[in-house]
Amino acid sequence: MDRSQPSVFRYIPNCLSVLRILLIPVVIWLVLDNKAVPALIAFAIGALTDFLDGQLARRCGWHSHVGALMDPVADKLFVLCLMPLMWNFGPVVAVFAVLVIVRYAIQLTVFPVLMGWLKRPFKVAPRFLPKLATAVAFLVLGLGLLQNVLLEISPDYYFSGSPLAKTIGAISLLGSLLEIYVLVTFVPRYWQIIRGKHDTFE
Repeated sequence: MDRSQPSVFRYIPNCLSVLRILLIPVVIWLVLDNKAVPALIAFAIGALTDFLDGQLARRCGWHSHVGALMDPVADKLFVLCLMPLMWNFGPVVAVFAVLVIVRYAIQLTVFPVLMGWLKRPFKVAPRFLPKLATAVAFLVLGLGLLQNVLLEISPDYYFSGSPLAKTIGAISLLGSLLEIYVLVTFVPRYWQIIRGKHDTFE
């Protein structure tokens, strides 16, 4: 593949990020309408787009400034909108849900504050642990939706004390530790960028 030649295919990662955002109301509607299996499928498609857009951008050289910003925004909106929903339905541990919501809400303010208000350029160079924290959030949401499927197909299924409940609890504990780490590293860096002392989120 000649990566020097412009191609419409280079927009595929951005389209996948947009698709992830568009799937948010679809998943919410399916969950609220008690359509557990379609909700899990729609969520899985959204999670798959998160994997594919990054892989395609890296492997095919389809990088763009818009894509570098759109991908994390899509991730944060996807998780931020679905986490309260799953918290309300019970499977997500409250402390983990609150930490995720706080962290993602703060991170989303970067765009109106730095780009809209201060007009300050910045770069995003995510490290392994923040990426892992995002993956854990996706995993917990997926397991929560799986629980809804089990409740739908098996009237005798009881979530509390089940292996799935213990798994979600253990993963949520790991996720809580990761969220705390991300918060205590992100907020000081955010303040540095606001003050013009740094230009890169890591």
